[in-house]
Amino acid sequence: MIKILNWLFLVTDEELRTYGDVSRKEDVLGLVEILTAKETYFLNNLGKTAAKDMVHITLTDSLRTAASAAVAEGGDYTMGAKTTPSRLTNVIQIIAIPFAVTRSQQQIQKHTGENELSRQTTKALMDWGNAAEFDLVRSTWASGVSGTTPKMSGILEAISLAQTYSAQTSGTAWSATILSAMMQDSYDDSNGDVATDIFLGSYLRNVMDTFTQKNQTTVYSDDVAKIRNATTTYSTSFGDLVVHNHRYLNQSGDTTGRALVLRPDKLKIAYLERPFIDNGLARSGDYDKRAVVGKLTIEIRNQTGHVFQDGFNIG
Repeated sequence: MIKILNWLFLVTDEELRTYGDVSRKEDVLGLVEILTAKETYFLNNLGKTAAKDMVHITLTDSLRTAASAAVAEGGDYTMGAKTTPSRLTNVIQIIAIPFAVTRSQQQIQKHTGENELSRQTTKALMDWGNAAEFDLVRSTWASGVSGTTPKMSGILEAISLAQTYSAQTSGTAWSATILSAMMQDSYDDSNGDVATDIFLGSYLRNVMDTFTQKNQTTVYSDDVAKIRNATTTYSTSFGDLVVHNHRYLNQSGDTTGRALVLRPDKLKIAYLERPFIDNGLARSGDYDKRAVVGKLTIEIRNQTGHVFQDGFNIG
């Protein structure tokens, strides 16, 4: 019996095996997994308005400092100084993701079953969303004069006023005390529209989960289905904050962390032209050109209600 089993499991050179056989049909899943993360919170969630020029202006004004306005009976009025609106200016930024696909690429069969031009168009739409989100957050102003590429002031730059922006000493630990002070700044400096949301990179977001934890807490129950170790809403003396992660606040190469406290309903995206697929590009060879193009800027309303700090330790 043992000899028979040895014969059954014996491999000889006469046995034809699959490995190395180039004629076999490949087993390839007809699905392409996109490995790049998508981040479009502001692009999707901020209110939308229309721009009419390449320079987009928001008007602001202020009231007199609150004080007594009592007058004597029968006395003459004393006229006070009045103000006219101030301008907050931003420029329209043109965001484009161009690409070209050869006709041959479109004609050959693919495991996905998709036409490659269609697949690349879908990818370009996602790339456009990521690019727009990145600049809505991190873009720095460029006027566009003298042939330079115009760039809007993104949220970080546009809200960085003296009273609402401060740089911590590099390596400062992110803490509940600092967050409370930021909310106090939003209350003290704003018109009453206090910040409602906070945006953090992954490191500071993880640190924030420790703000309300207790040390040496033991759970004895045998049927605990979920242990919560996350802060999604943070309550302060000046209102509740919804906590968000955002990938573009901190990226590889940033040496310190950022904390951004906002009131999103006071931020708007002004479109001169909403994103579209431009398929009218000239072709001079065996390929098709396309581009996803959109023109937009960010409106910052109630500038002093938003608070931004950087310089935090990120490990």
